[in-house]
Amino acid sequence: MFAALPVNFTFRKYGKVLAAFVLLIVSGCAGTKRIPADDALFTGFKVQVNGKNDSSNRQKLMETELSATVRPKPNFSILGMRPKLAIYNTFYTKKEKGLKHWIQTKLGEPPVLISTVDTGTVSEIMSSRLHNRGYFNNAVLSKTNIKGKKATIDWTAYVSEPYRFRKIEYTLADSLPVHRDIQATKAESLVIPGEPYDLEKMTGERVRIDANLKNKGYYYFSPDMLIFSVDTTVGNRQADVLMRLKRDVPSHALRPYKLDDVYIFANYNLGDSLSVIDTVDYKGYHYIPNENYVRARHLLRGVFLEKDSLYSRQDHLLTINRLAGLPAYKFVNIDYKPDTTQQGKLDSFIYLTPSFKKTLRIEGRYVSKSNNLAGPGITISFRNRNALKGSELLSVDFTGNFESQVGGRGSGTTPEGQNTTNQNLSSYELGVQTSLTIPRIVSPFELRNLRTEFVPKTRIGAGFNFLNRVQYFQMNSFNASYAYNWRPKKEFTHDVTPINLQYVQLGKTTLAFDTLLAKNQFLRRSFEDQFIIGSIYQFTFTNQLEKNRTHQFFDNFILDGSGNLINGLQSLTGADEPEDDKPRTIFGKAYSQYVLAQNDFRYYFNFGNESQIATRLLAGIGYAHGNSTVLPYVKQFSIGGPNSIRAFRARSIGPGTFKDTTSTVTYFDQTGEMKLEASVEYRFPLAGFFKGALFVDAGNIWLLRDEIKPDGKIAREGGKFESSQFLSELAVGTGFGLRIDVDFFVMRFDVGIPVRVPSMPDGEKNVLSDFRFGFKGDNSMTLNIAIGYPF
Repeated sequence: MFAALPVNFTFRKYGKVLAAFVLLIVSGCAGTKRIPADDALFTGFKVQVNGKNDSSNRQKLMETELSATVRPKPNFSILGMRPKLAIYNTFYTKKEKGLKHWIQTKLGEPPVLISTVDTGTVSEIMSSRLHNRGYFNNAVLSKTNIKGKKATIDWTAYVSEPYRFRKIEYTLADSLPVHRDIQATKAESLVIPGEPYDLEKMTGERVRIDANLKNKGYYYFSPDMLIFSVDTTVGNRQADVLMRLKRDVPSHALRPYKLDDVYIFANYNLGDSLSVIDTVDYKGYHYIPNENYVRARHLLRGVFLEKDSLYSRQDHLLTINRLAGLPAYKFVNIDYKPDTTQQGKLDSFIYLTPSFKKTLRIEGRYVSKSNNLAGPGITISFRNRNALKGSELLSVDFTGNFESQVGGRGSGTTPEGQNTTNQNLSSYELGVQTSLTIPRIVSPFELRNLRTEFVPKTRIGAGFNFLNRVQYFQMNSFNASYAYNWRPKKEFTHDVTPINLQYVQLGKTTLAFDTLLAKNQFLRRSFEDQFIIGSIYQFTFTNQLEKNRTHQFFDNFILDGSGNLINGLQSLTGADEPEDDKPRTIFGKAYSQYVLAQNDFRYYFNFGNESQIATRLLAGIGYAHGNSTVLPYVKQFSIGGPNSIRAFRARSIGPGTFKDTTSTVTYFDQTGEMKLEASVEYRFPLAGFFKGALFVDAGNIWLLRDEIKPDGKIAREGGKFESSQFLSELAVGTGFGLRIDVDFFVMRFDVGIPVRVPSMPDGEKNVLSDFRFGFKGDNSMTLNIAIGYPF
């Protein structure tokens, strides 16, 4: 259990300490405090490629490549300051243990002295890199600039027109199949006549040829069996490239192999006897020892090695990836041995090491939700990774949370002078969720086995949740689903839930909550007992798995619908038309009918040393029709909070310019049917696993139609979306953050500062000029504490 201190108390107590620490770091940023008298601090360098006669236009590319060869690098700096060096100087100690030593060595960085930079060696490495890029005649000069106790180095590389490939030839004998197979790939060559000479491309050409041969049965071939000869004497700065096989290549490497017997050790552990006596033969495979763990018919969906087929590296990797994706197994290894009775044949041995079949985990946590409720929680999780002898993952999660409201979502008073935030709101939640994930597509239709490295999955889920919002209401929620998930490529993921069932039942309510529902027809209909019966489709694209990309993208699209099929069937059978107060029912209860779409697009620009600009644009719209006049409460949009507009508390914005000044419970109706949100965040390293961020967030939610009260007045004035003025209704916030990023865990502290409040009167929406330093009152800062990055 965690004790929550008031934010303003914590800030007062530790603010001076934090400020002193920051001033101490800044004061030490000069970094020359511990520089020897006859030395200087290496503060930076510049690399320039001077190629007036170079037509390849690669100067910028070469400057980047040559800059990467400089060793050692200067101390890390940001905005002219060197925080790691400052920490080192501030906490410097000769002792080899203790807190100061730990901070000095783990968070700090010793000064990089100019005397440690061997300019001669670095220049030689730069010259060699230029030579590899076709600049055979080059010169690299360096100049050291010392000013006081600081020094910089300027490197200048002088180059002329690079040598270019004139032609490439494969000197091969046609008597062996390997020569014909190599020659057949020439059209895909990376070495292209007319392009600048490039040793890296020539090396890549060997790897390309090897990969091609590996997929044609050449198991024992390797790239170093190919050798290049380059003739640069042909004149006019041109080079002829001749590729051939080495003379001492063993004969077995020049022969394609086919697979013979495939042995699958389905329950293998290190040190086990490799006897193949106790074997089950299934569809041409030798399954060892039996089917007591995973049945062969299920396992073989992930095996793409077939008897009498050519050895293929592609099929080898595909098999490893598919089998490694099965929950039942921890390690997968495949080995090959020459068949002792037949030449040109390989026996394949697949070793599968099981995971722990059953696990039980108890996890305690501190829950912080988007509705500004926080408190302790516990989850008890049971996992069976081979529930039905087909590597099915059975998951059962029991959850319990107790929460209380730890802060308001804005301030204000009712006409009677009451504060609009309720500080005494509390709740508890109990639930159980069961899911069975089957590592294959289970369908009434016969589907071919997908040749993808990712395991296609079928998910069957069911659960129950009980929510008791003390002083207001109790709610029961039941859910069941049947879904498919598959990834044709690593960048694309499809998730289809053809059957999505939910039933929400409002239980016991209090007089205060009944009074609120009586006043708000829209809210009352949102909480009515109802079925959600429909389907969901989700598509995700991302290239973030490619860590070295400068430009990374992520896009997630969701299409959600309910009640449309049932309503259509009831219309065909002649059911009465639905009315606002008399909707169509199923099993005696109304069902929701709506269509909802949402798209979350993100772009990441990576540069420098772990620096990144992250952007996000999220848009969503939901439309209730037919049997419903409003979206179910659980499907409505809200905005604000730790992962949204961080300068505003959760659900404290919108819809539109609406502001509730009459109710003491604001979070129930701060929802809408349309959402637009955008964020820009600059992320940069500080010291060690400490990261910093500067951000700007903007957005709002809206209604698609006005809500009319029984007296004819609009229920939430200013909440409807108007295309001509929605930009002026965007809430805007900015701020800064500190993140503790230790790879597997990220703790985030973001401080948001409101810039524009759409609910304020015209002319007063821009509130930055009224900003109040601190965490209390209007137009003050908001502290967000969360796990993980916001996007």
